[in-house]
Amino acid sequence: MKKLFSLPEEEIMLLLSQSNPLAFTHIYRQYQATVLAYAQRITRSRPVAEDITQDVFLTIWEHRSTMCGIRHLKKYLLTICKHNALDFLARQALGQKISKEVAFHTEQFHCDTEITLQRHEYHDLLLSAIDGLPPKRKLVFTLCKIDGISYDQVAEQLAIAPGTINDHIVKGTRFIKRYLKNLICAAPGRAAPVSSKNIGDSI
Repeated sequence: MKKLFSLPEEEIMLLLSQSNPLAFTHIYRQYQATVLAYAQRITRSRPVAEDITQDVFLTIWEHRSTMCGIRHLKKYLLTICKHNALDFLARQALGQKISKEVAFHTEQFHCDTEITLQRHEYHDLLLSAIDGLPPKRKLVFTLCKIDGISYDQVAEQLAIAPGTINDHIVKGTRFIKRYLKNLICAAPGRAAPVSSKNIGDSI
């Protein structure tokens, strides 16, 4: 090993290309600290820098047969180190971006699903409230508010005055609002049954 210290770098690289383990050990001991410090400066992580350093020297050993043509070994090692470190940071950034996008779309999916479920639930509650109306008022409310038929058309169809239609709609709307308010204020699973009679809504 002592003789290697006195050899020119070109000869050490030649020995490395001939799979000389002492030449590789000499290179590792001489440049390991420099490569590690450079990797840590780029990645700001000691564990990551250590992994990158190992990869750098593994690359040197795996491609040792081509090393005899290398000049300025330190610069060459630091170039490999920089490439590996930047590649790591790029993959890390991409991974974080993908994670954020997945989290966003997952949250959005749950939000959309919750809104859809709430709409379905509200629709079911509305139908339940309408079912609590007296028969004539239920028919008028359904024709006007659900089917979208005009008051005048419904009045003509049912042979009743438009003012009566309006009265049914006002009282029906009042009942439905109170019905839904009663369910919201009631404890879960303890919603009291509501009818037009027990809220004082006269027919």
